[in-house]
Amino acid sequence: MRFLVLNRTPVAQYRYPEFLGEGHDVVLITDAAAVPADADERAAVLRGYAHVEVVEEFHANPAVELMALRLHEKWAFERLLALSESDLSRGARLRAAMGVPGHSAAGVDAFRDKYAMKSALWEAGVPLLPFAAVRHATDLADFIAGHGYPVVVKPRRGGGPEGVEVLHSPDDLPAFLARHPEAGTDDGALLLAETHLEHEAFQVDGVLADGEIRLVWPSAAAGAAPLEPQDPLSDELCALAAAALRALPAPRDCVFHAEVFRGGDGALVLNGISAGARDDAVSGLRLAELHLRSLTGNSPAPVSARPRRTAGPALLPARPYW
Repeated sequence: MRFLVLNRTPVAQYRYPEFLGEGHDVVLITDAAAVPADADERAAVLRGYAHVEVVEEFHANPAVELMALRLHEKWAFERLLALSESDLSRGARLRAAMGVPGHSAAGVDAFRDKYAMKSALWEAGVPLLPFAAVRHATDLADFIAGHGYPVVVKPRRGGGPEGVEVLHSPDDLPAFLARHPEAGTDDGALLLAETHLEHEAFQVDGVLADGEIRLVWPSAAAGAAPLEPQDPLSDELCALAAAALRALPAPRDCVFHAEVFRGGDGALVLNGISAGARDDAVSGLRLAELHLRSLTGNSPAPVSARPRRTAGPALLPARPYW
């Protein structure tokens, strides 16, 4: 099989030719920041690829798509892999142009657009906080009138905390709108408003293989420490992530990451779910590696649905000097 890979993760970690196995042509377009600067190290990590293109300005660079189409004319790719959440839409556009299978633009948009995602989840009965699309200042004013302060406003696209703001009172509203002048244009802004919840955060990471959850594990988001199997919250979190995947047009093969809040009353609400790879390790097996191996049947030894051991990162504060 002939694969095209769009990559922005250190190639020393995501060893695509090894994970996909022998007998496949793997062509790589990668961010220059993802390959070592040392020539010998670079040659070592790029060994095994049929062809490699290193791009200095990779993020949101339209030339990457033109390069991919040019390479497709020569290689006639059968699959296109774009694991980073930031490349999901780009990968979907290219699949449509090349006529190769995989997550479609409409399917990706259901994960990348928070309003589209939450609308589908709400229709399916997945517990969420009240939310609304914010295109103009009037939309935000209407939401606040109905739900009060504080209110959380975030970009409809993008991941992590980037661009997320909490408005605590009417005094915060003018400055916020001044930072978003697009909310006063005819086209409007791409923002989402939600009610604010004092909460404890959790996350659920796993792998879908041929439409089935192959591996899943919940953890406390603050320290990313996996929950023990006997923790009563573990099954609830996994069930909520599974319900979200059923409600959305998830690809049959992907890595997923769900964020869940638990309020003071103990109730769980889903904050969001993505279908892009994360740089996590569970039970000594990287989720992305398991995903890639499952695509070609180049799987490691069978793994249980829950890891046999738990592990997590530790953050140690710097020692004060005085």
